[in-house]
Amino acid sequence: MDHQHMRNIIRRENEELWHASNPEIYKDSSHDHRVTHTVTFGDIVGHDAHSKLTQLYLEAFSDHHMRIDHLVVEGDHAAYRITHQVKHTGTYMGIEPTGNDVKIVMSYFVRFEDDKIAESWMMWDSLLLLRQLGVEIPMGQA
Repeated sequence: MDHQHMRNIIRRENEELWHASNPEIYKDSSHDHRVTHTVTFGDIVGHDAHSKLTQLYLEAFSDHHMRIDHLVVEGDHAAYRITHQVKHTGTYMGIEPTGNDVKIVMSYFVRFEDDKIAESWMMWDSLLLLRQLGVEIPMGQA
């Protein structure tokens, strides 16, 4: 598999999603059976489900500035880390807009089939996001 092509797919998908606000990019970058495994939202399957989740973020956060911090490709897999700088201007998971500037760091492992993304694993600190939105998270007792 062409590693440069894989890098280009990942870069283009993220640029289109976050800078161009275009969740339709999933149809170009991935298979229709794509599954993304997440802790927060469970398994996301198919283009429509991916677009719906992306739209949730696009409606809740504005002024998207995304950068790919690291991108490593080996065989038919890639690993990358992205940083989002956004402003909370819409309702997110029942939390009314705060106007807060928020930093979200996400890590992905991605598997390709036939030059498109087939499966991915998304990891991020959702509790840190909630704290940045002013939600008090009770910590365990020591």
